[in-house]
Amino acid sequence: MSSNPALTVPDYVVAMVILALPVGIGIWYAVKDAHRATRDEYLLGGRRMGLVPVALSIFITFQSAISQIGLPAEVFSYGFIYILNSLGIAMSFLLIYFTVVPLMYPLHITSIYEYLKLRYKSETVRLVSTVVGMLANICYMAIALLSPALALQASAGLPLWLTIAVFGGVGTIYTAIGGIKSVIWTDVFQTLVVFAGTFTIIIKACSVVGGLSEVWDLAQIGGRTDFNRFTPDPTVRHSVWGLLVGHTFIWLVNGFNQSTLQRISSMKSLREAKMAFLLLIPCILVYSTLFCVTGLVVFAYFSLQDCDPFELAPYFVLHAMTDLPGMTGLYVSILCCGALSTLSSGINSLAANTVEDILRRPLRSMSEGSITLLTKLFVLVYGGIILSLAYLAKAMKGPITQMANTVFGACGSPIMGIFLMGAAVPWANKHGALRL
Repeated sequence: MSSNPALTVPDYVVAMVILALPVGIGIWYAVKDAHRATRDEYLLGGRRMGLVPVALSIFITFQSAISQIGLPAEVFSYGFIYILNSLGIAMSFLLIYFTVVPLMYPLHITSIYEYLKLRYKSETVRLVSTVVGMLANICYMAIALLSPALALQASAGLPLWLTIAVFGGVGTIYTAIGGIKSVIWTDVFQTLVVFAGTFTIIIKACSVVGGLSEVWDLAQIGGRTDFNRFTPDPTVRHSVWGLLVGHTFIWLVNGFNQSTLQRISSMKSLREAKMAFLLLIPCILVYSTLFCVTGLVVFAYFSLQDCDPFELAPYFVLHAMTDLPGMTGLYVSILCCGALSTLSSGINSLAANTVEDILRRPLRSMSEGSITLLTKLFVLVYGGIILSLAYLAKAMKGPITQMANTVFGACGSPIMGIFLMGAAVPWANKHGALRL
């Protein structure tokens, strides 16, 4: 590879605008809702949030920079078959529509783990699940913050610590001052940036490579368009059954996530809460298509070159699109949006779990205003913890998507099992839950 190119003034302008707007949104809601300083307002938006903003917020929260870098890398290395993961994710959204939302919304709870206390009548089950879920959330967010920093360090030469500090600092600040409303509306803005920016990059990239038909021809020659992988062998990295079934259950874990519960509970009615997950289906299909096509385009460009798959998409944009001012800044902004959306939702949910599940009893004598202020302080604390872990996690080796799926599987699956057992098995008790 050639030396890392420097970002130009238009690139920095585009990136700074994308970074500044979320802070502005946070300040706006901090001032606007200053007279309504309650936990319900700060964590759930007063339960008055609209359908489309919440749906887009749920969507972009779990489409971090991990997928924006990882999807093209998987397609580059293993083929376009990876697009089938979107069908598995769509199936998980349908399952959440029919099961999780009707179960959780009528309870009008703030923490997802409140359900476990109600169902199993055990504070221990609730507390253990809360701690495990929070640890998984912290680890995932650290990986999500690290992934764009690593990519930009390798491809653009940006210092790792600087990218982590800027992305993490901005996300923590606007989440702390604006609460869930600023998180949701910033997510809406970031979703539009990701879709519009990725579509623009694909159009420009296809013109560089020679057109979409040329991209497909080169992908066929390189063996990247083979879908004939119906083997049930679990050791095969990507098969039809593995992608469909595996991603259905991996993403079903998100139905029992604190961030998801807060968005479900923030809506005006059960009907709107359910409809939000139907809106997610076309979003994930379009999103996966865009980033998988990006993988094919980059494969066509690098088909005769040696390149680390993790670096390929950033490297391609930074080296092949320098003739269009601001294009590199747009790509940096896409990665920024992916990191910020995941971080902001995550630290908001961690603060909610802390005040609602862990410190609920000690805080009973405090006023709503004091508890809300304490919640904001916890947002800042968790933001700092995740920034530190993201920097320390640079020593981890392996594909970013694989790291994220490992966290989901190791921590999320047992918690999902406790929820599903409680909902589906009437005779299940706290002893069985703790043994999971």
